[in-house]
Amino acid sequence: MIFWINLPLGAAALVMTERVLRRLPRNDRPHRLDMIGAALMVGAALSLMLALAWGGTHYPWSSWPIVALLAGAVFWVLFALRLLTVREPFIPLAILRGRVTSTITCAAFFGVGTIIGITIYTPLYCQIVLGLTASSSGLALIAFMGGTVVGSLITARLMVQLTHYMRVPIVGLFLAIAALLVLAHDPAGHSIMSVVLLLFVLGCGLGPMYPMSTILMQNAVKPHQLGTATGTLNFFRTLGGAIIVALFGAIVLGAGTNGSTIASPESLAAAHGDLAPAFHWVFVAAAVCLAICLACLIVVEERPLHGPMRVAEKSAQ
Repeated sequence: MIFWINLPLGAAALVMTERVLRRLPRNDRPHRLDMIGAALMVGAALSLMLALAWGGTHYPWSSWPIVALLAGAVFWVLFALRLLTVREPFIPLAILRGRVTSTITCAAFFGVGTIIGITIYTPLYCQIVLGLTASSSGLALIAFMGGTVVGSLITARLMVQLTHYMRVPIVGLFLAIAALLVLAHDPAGHSIMSVVLLLFVLGCGLGPMYPMSTILMQNAVKPHQLGTATGTLNFFRTLGGAIIVALFGAIVLGAGTNGSTIASPESLAAAHGDLAPAFHWVFVAAAVCLAICLACLIVVEERPLHGPMRVAEKSAQ
């Protein structure tokens, strides 16, 4: 049923987006897919994620499998060289070199990646540290997701009305970092109501990252680059989520196993409050990621957003 529920929701989203997206002008151009570049990028990301996920749990950090996986960072070097040499690279250099696009991509990597990481490890925190049931942990997570939706909707409305629209996500990140620091101060000392409130504030602060990053990315590129730029942004969002989830997992599982045995959620559940220090560092790591995201947003250039009036003017010309 969990998987079946997604089908009608996905169908509704498809109908809603397809009716609007078909109105966009087409910018057809011949392209040649950079399959080698895609393979290098996937190999580099995969080796790093496996090293973070297995280090200290499946294998000691100094073992040859982990060292070999970390050595897979050479794929990043090869990928970078390919970007400089191939005619049409997997990710266009024009997007990576742009001041706004590169900064927004970095912000989305850490911001959206942290959202995914918090979503994955909040139920585990509620069960292991606070001793809640699985259903109660899921209800606590609803507060975080609800706050994310509220923050996203409010930001999308305000960005098209405010001249200094970057103030909205910046203020949101300050609130999110503050909520994380409160959680990190005493992970085991919160009641369910205080956790729900903090998660809602955290969600409201992180929610602006979704519409803000997409709008600014598409606003900074040429019309024929919209698809490529959006795809690049989504790729780094997903990559950030995978790496940050692996990082959080390395912190929690490493503390639960002391680097000797393979941990499972069942074995960790028996530890209860013993893992409170581990989640302290998870929240601290999340706050550091958001601080990097905040630093990126502070230096972003506020360019006028492309609106219906501007598009109409261009069409008339």
